[in-house]
Amino acid sequence: MLLQAQLQLSNNDNKTTKIDMDYFVGVDAFQGCYYIKNQTLFLTKTGVLQNYANLQLGAISQVEIFNALKIAVLHRNFNTVVLLDNRLAEVNIIDFNTLSPMRTVSQITYANDNNFWLFNALTFELELFNYDNKKTLQTTLPIAEEVIALESDYNNLLALTPTALYHYNYTGSLISKMDHIGLENMVLWGKHIIALKNNLLYHKTLSDNEFQRLDIPKKTMKQFFVMNQSLYIYDGEILHQNQLIKD
Repeated sequence: MLLQAQLQLSNNDNKTTKIDMDYFVGVDAFQGCYYIKNQTLFLTKTGVLQNYANLQLGAISQVEIFNALKIAVLHRNFNTVVLLDNRLAEVNIIDFNTLSPMRTVSQITYANDNNFWLFNALTFELELFNYDNKKTLQTTLPIAEEVIALESDYNNLLALTPTALYHYNYTGSLISKMDHIGLENMVLWGKHIIALKNNLLYHKTLSDNEFQRLDIPKKTMKQFFVMNQSLYIYDGEILHQNQLIKD
């Protein structure tokens, strides 16, 4: 039996912006737009452009903007996370090569103001890490494969692997595991999960057992992001913004 659609796009709110970028990161709660171009992170807001790059740490692997006042940048090749303020100035550098026990950090996502979750590719565990005292507060049981996307809010943690989607609570206890075929990325938006597969978007609530296709105009989907009521899609040239409506 088909499930009734729970999300749809508004037909009356469609904005487009042409931006030259290599990778679209997202838009924060203050309408600041983040993107990467030539290994530099840019933030544009109300006509002001800020940027961050660290030549010593090299390529930017991931940027977390859940907390716009303390942005987390992962330099995977150097096993280092840099925290930035809202002007993209460095406020803290966490070099995991110097910390014990050893970790190889391949994914990060904010848990709250002082902690983020990380995936340790050495142990295949998710760790709740406090970046002030540089200590691990919680760990999950090992996952059988690499995590390709990690999302969290104050109450939920989602880990996407090539074959499964794991849902944990805020302490790292497993709530559910859902097998899948072909999901490539995901975002957590309130109680909804929106996922990418074969240039199409699918959605479900945290409690649903299956994904439904989100009906959107066909376009190339390089990256996507959700903030407030808006779905952002970057097609390689144009950033599209549509309003999401919950049924």
